Amino acid sequence: MPLEYSPISQLNSSKKEWKIRVLVLRIWNYFSKYKPDVVLGMEVILVDEKGDRIQASVKQRLIKKYKDELKEGEYLDVMNFEVLGNNGEYRGTTHPYKINFIYTTYAKTSEMIPNLSRFNLSPFPDILSLPNVDDAFIDILGEIVGMGQITDRNYAGNLNCWTFNYEI
Repeated sequence: MPLEYSPISQLNSSKKEWKIRVLVLRIWNYFSKYKPDVVLGMEVILVDEKGDRIQASVKQRLIKKYKDELKEGEYLDVMNFEVLGNNGEYRGTTHPYKINFIYTTYAKTSEMIPNLSRFNLSPFPDILSLPNVDDAFIDILGEIVGMGQITDRNYAGNLNCWTFNYEI
């Protein structure tokens, strides 16, 4: 019997076999603090047809294996992955679990998910009432009405970092 697609909201660590159809929303690499040119891994935000999101991690040794499939804006079918607690310091979603790509993870292009919103917008008062606002990514739609001076910032020996204050 073929494995059915599961919504992201149902993913948890009590089951080993899952199949999801998702849109790759965002991808970023994370680097060594002491060697800023060394990529330690890749993080991905995935969204399903219901708009639920989950973070996925790809360890350094598997980046080459999955870099062609994992492209922002691609629709994927994904199977054979680990589901672990989302306890990291930098959480990309509020989902209590995250996906960990392993060597046998299947990630292949799928058909488009109709009427899928890439944004998860909330009224500003709802955002203010969230506990741990700095704990996960939040989509914000606004107009920049003021901006402070851009300043150089040295992060892990990298002088190509800039910061500025803005007002929306």
